[in-house]
Amino acid sequence: MNDSLKTDLRDLHQRIRDAVASRFPAFKVVEFYRDEESEDLPTPACLLELEEMEYHEEDLGTDQIMVSLRFSARLVFSREGGPDGLLNVRLAASDVAAFINKNRFGGRVFPARVLSCGTDFFRPDLTDRYAIWRVEWHHEQAIFGVNSWDQADAAGPSPKSIIVNGEQINAS
Repeated sequence: MNDSLKTDLRDLHQRIRDAVASRFPAFKVVEFYRDEESEDLPTPACLLELEEMEYHEEDLGTDQIMVSLRFSARLVFSREGGPDGLLNVRLAASDVAAFINKNRFGGRVFPARVLSCGTDFFRPDLTDRYAIWRVEWHHEQAIFGVNSWDQADAAGPSPKSIIVNGEQINAS
C-alpha cells in the first residue's frame, strides 16, 4: 500500500459539495457545516456534514488508519408550497440518494452506499416553516496518516524483502 491511496479529506469535502451543486442547480445553498441557527435559510437548500469516522480493525501494515466515513445531506424545503413542498423534498431526497449511491466523487474512497433517507428534525422549532429530509451515506474505506513505508529512509534502511503468509516478497 502506498500514499497514493491516502484520502484527502478537505478535497473530498470540496468534491462532494461541487458535485451536488453541479448536479442539482435548483438548490440555492449547498454547503458543509452551515450554522443551523440561521432562520433565513434560502430554500431549497442542501446542508452537508461529515458526521462520523468509524475505525476499522484491519491493520494495513503501513501505520495508517482505515475508517468508514458517514456523511449526511439535509434537504431543506419551504412548507409555503403546501403539499407540493412536502412532495418535492421527498422527490429531491430520492434524486440525491440515487446520485450519491456508488459515487466516489473523484476521491480516494470506496464508493458511497446510501444508508437511509427520511424526515429529519434538525431544528424542531422550524418544522412549521421547513420540510426537511436527510440522506445518509457512508464510504466504507478511507485511509489517513503517513505511510511508514514512504518514510523508510528517514527511519533507517528499508527491507529488500518481506515474508507475507509464508511467501517472500521482494521489494521493487
